[in-house]
Amino acid sequence: MMFCVTDQVPPIEAMVHTGSYHMLVAYCGDMHLWLFGDHHRAFISLGTVPCRFFISCLCYDPETEVLLSGTLGAVVTWLILPNGRDLQMAQTVPMSGHELVQGFSLNGPKGSLLALCENKVRVFTHQGQGQLKEVRKFTPIGSGSSITCSFTCVSQGYFYAGNKDGEIHAWGLDQGNFLHSFQAHSSSVICVHSRPEIHTLLTAGREGTVREWNLAVGNLLRQLEIGEGLRQLQFIDNTTFFCQTTHAFSLHHLPYFYSLFNVCGSAPEQVHRVCCGRNWTRILCATKDGLLRFLSPVTGDLLVLTWPLLVMDKAVAWAYDPDNEELFVATGSSEVLVFDATRSPCTAKYMVCTSVNSRDRVSCLAYAQSHLGMGLVGLMFCGHDSGIVRILSHYSYARIEKTVHSGAVLALSTLEGPQENSLLCSYGMDNTVYLTEALLWKNKVILQSISKILCSCPLQHVILLPGSVGAITDNHCWRLWHYQDFLQSAASKQSSMFEETKCLHRCAITSFDVCSSLKLFVTGGIDGSVRIWDFHGRLITELDSALHFGPLCFANNRGDLLVTFNQSLYLVSCLKLLPPARLIHLAILNNPDEIQEDPKLFLPSFFFSFEIVLVPKFVYLGQGLQELQGLEALVNKRVIAFDNTVPHVVEEERRMPSLIQVEPKLHFLEDKDIAFSIPDPKHNHPPHVVPAQLQLAGWNGLNPYHKLHGFFGKGRQWPFAPDGYIPNSVIRACLWPDGTPVFLRHDLYPSYRDTDWDMTEPIRRQTLSPMPLSEENISMRRERDKSKWWKRTFYDVLTSLINRNWAGRKLDEGLLNNLIEAILSLTVYCSIDQYTTYISALAQIFATYQVSPRLCSETACRLLEDTLHPNPCIRELAWEGLDMLGIMSHLFAVPLSLGLMDSDENVRAKALYLMIRVTGIQSKSMLVGLLKEQETLQKMRELIGETSLDQLLGIQANDIQCLLTRVEQQLNENLTLSHRDQQPPLSLDISMDGEPETFVKRTFIPEEITKQKKRMTYVQEKRESLSMYGVINGVYLGPTLGHQKTGSVRPRYLKWGYLGGSVS
Repeated sequence: MMFCVTDQVPPIEAMVHTGSYHMLVAYCGDMHLWLFGDHHRAFISLGTVPCRFFISCLCYDPETEVLLSGTLGAVVTWLILPNGRDLQMAQTVPMSGHELVQGFSLNGPKGSLLALCENKVRVFTHQGQGQLKEVRKFTPIGSGSSITCSFTCVSQGYFYAGNKDGEIHAWGLDQGNFLHSFQAHSSSVICVHSRPEIHTLLTAGREGTVREWNLAVGNLLRQLEIGEGLRQLQFIDNTTFFCQTTHAFSLHHLPYFYSLFNVCGSAPEQVHRVCCGRNWTRILCATKDGLLRFLSPVTGDLLVLTWPLLVMDKAVAWAYDPDNEELFVATGSSEVLVFDATRSPCTAKYMVCTSVNSRDRVSCLAYAQSHLGMGLVGLMFCGHDSGIVRILSHYSYARIEKTVHSGAVLALSTLEGPQENSLLCSYGMDNTVYLTEALLWKNKVILQSISKILCSCPLQHVILLPGSVGAITDNHCWRLWHYQDFLQSAASKQSSMFEETKCLHRCAITSFDVCSSLKLFVTGGIDGSVRIWDFHGRLITELDSALHFGPLCFANNRGDLLVTFNQSLYLVSCLKLLPPARLIHLAILNNPDEIQEDPKLFLPSFFFSFEIVLVPKFVYLGQGLQELQGLEALVNKRVIAFDNTVPHVVEEERRMPSLIQVEPKLHFLEDKDIAFSIPDPKHNHPPHVVPAQLQLAGWNGLNPYHKLHGFFGKGRQWPFAPDGYIPNSVIRACLWPDGTPVFLRHDLYPSYRDTDWDMTEPIRRQTLSPMPLSEENISMRRERDKSKWWKRTFYDVLTSLINRNWAGRKLDEGLLNNLIEAILSLTVYCSIDQYTTYISALAQIFATYQVSPRLCSETACRLLEDTLHPNPCIRELAWEGLDMLGIMSHLFAVPLSLGLMDSDENVRAKALYLMIRVTGIQSKSMLVGLLKEQETLQKMRELIGETSLDQLLGIQANDIQCLLTRVEQQLNENLTLSHRDQQPPLSLDISMDGEPETFVKRTFIPEEITKQKKRMTYVQEKRESLSMYGVINGVYLGPTLGHQKTGSVRPRYLKWGYLGGSVS
């Protein structure tokens, strides 16, 4: 239907409908707004309103009932008069950049208005009565192209905008910070729309292409060709949008049956559901980058992650022992690497060489939860190329083997969850399926054959089910054998009776899983197709999508499905998969919900910075015997970097030490002269006895490291855990200082490690093999150079990161804690420039991240100690650091009083500035009044992190009284020092039982220091010397620290403090 306008109207340049007012407002380039009634009012002319300026765009906000117009350098708001026939100008909002307003968007954050102003987006909020207020602007970096469209995704916290050059820009909503941009189209972007449910972004370009992008990795998922001359694309809802071209109009529907489950960061290669207990499962996902991760089936959160050792590139099979929390990985040889899954990232726990024949490769693994007795709560099975099936166990009576197949074992399968019987299904190259049961007979585990199944064709997937055995054949069919058929053929112990379906896919089946509770199985073809079947081979449903799905599995026993594509896992709900009859059956079953597990904190140890990781290696000798052969050296050239919550493997270029290049394995000596079980004479502990089932042989020393003989050959014991697990940290500590990183070196070395004194010299002369003095000096010099190099490298890296504004990235809590601890360690002994850099780095961290209370207290304590450093520059920087880190409050008037009486003028000036700015105290009278208040000490119990200020200062009531006396004697009314030219002598007040005695003057000269300490600087050593009583110019500060009660917090500031000047 067409309505003619009676009045002569110039060409319309912009038009908008005003909703309930039933009015059309048009701008025709003649400095007037033309008003017309809509179809309810027969399009009659309502008149014109002069605007006196050019209008580039119009928009109507139905919530505020305000008309918006854009022009050059301003946004103008209009109110519609109650009669619905006229407009009134409400406000003109000028633009500081005098940009042309090209369009409006009403989907701004928190209901705000977005104005697209050339190369930036301005955000306005409504103040009522047509008034606007600019609150923020989004400006892309390095792009001057005009903004054409935008979209706000509140759930993700992102704001997107497209421009005329085909670029997409993204900002964070919380802080308005620019995140990134990418080239999406070859022409102007006309629409951008986010789909947070599946973590993708849809964009449309004027060239006629609609594209969907994966926000996890930024690559293109798919695209739709609409046709040239695409003028408009608008979403009706989350799954439907319409397109307008020059000559056509079309409506499109997007598939919306899946939701984002987990972003892996690398292509998933295998996905399995792992049963950990009743109603407790995990999703085990193996990705192309060599990582194994456990995911929560409830939330999709990352629970546990392995470390990317190079040996993981050879992994061929995995199995998880939930009872011991051990993850077994077959490494493509006869060796199985075991990870400790109690922590994240998982550390390499030990390695098992399952056969004396190194060529007998482990091809598959399976774990069975069953209680056989004698402490056995589960069995780990492994299949070999030789046809042997072995049980891997800490118990000698369970380490058995049996030749089951005449060819290689290709697959092992056990029943899911805890079972009364330990059944094992195996399939081998002999094209035979064996059903075997593990029994405890005469205090020993045996494998007893139950039946075998002769297969007429090769099998691709085999699974053991309650009451049956299922398999996918080589010709893509489903085959099922029932237990009753086994019983009928019990005499021959073999069966060939089975049920078989027709071909399930016209291509190879690459993924397969079973949901036993619903008697369903799912298949994934190499062509990306996904189909769900019942056990009789009837098709239940098929995923109709253009997406190419990869590995898959059921997420739970309700039939929710996990599918993979584009480096991510997606969840397809059973409500969208199963027909109504199946959903009714599912409701009748009333399956309990899965246990929701909390993710483990990702806390990488410093030992992951080593070029090699050492793990104990056990060798199975047969007849239930095993031997601890030595240490296996695993190459470690990769690290894990997180992009928000997505882990990525980063390759590091490391030069392997010559020791590892020559001899990759560290074998043990057979030195009978060293007794490792002799108790330490200083500690009357009984000898450590390894349990009988864990009795290990051959641990008598390390060939390349004779120093271990010195440590553990003199009455010290090897720290075996009850399960025989020797942590890598214990091994590294024993091999110290070879290959020690800078972080660990600060834990084991004194902080004055750069001096000519070497604390390892006494040990080396006793433990190392004889060498010429010149070679020994060269070796020691190289070691010192290596330590200096590590410190310089860390300092250079830290400086570079600060300059790059690295603090804007999200860091894992564990990594953040390690970084803060490393910086605090390095501040103990460093130059002034380095100290400045470390304080700046800490300031960025405290301003950007949520620091744990423990480290907040530790940092405050360290800086308070440094306010009494011998170097006045360090003292000044320490006060400045306390201010930069936001630690100081008005209660810091007490410690700042010490700074006012410092011997250095710059330190006093800094303390005076902070006293006035932070505490508001500007005169001596105000300070004395504060110190005289009875509640001052009570107020100082305010926590800094997890420790109160009075505990950090180690201050008591009598200490405040002494401080008050010094303030009254030494400070002027303007808080300046009254006797600057007099340097008070340094005295030490030694008291016994709380009674003051004569003062003994001591001077400390750091020329010869021979006592070995950990993390103890020269200044800290002086602190220990002065810490017993504390002195302020010969004034007694209180009782000795030795009389403190057990469990009290040890004061760390005034206990060794000095008010009058620096310690010399």
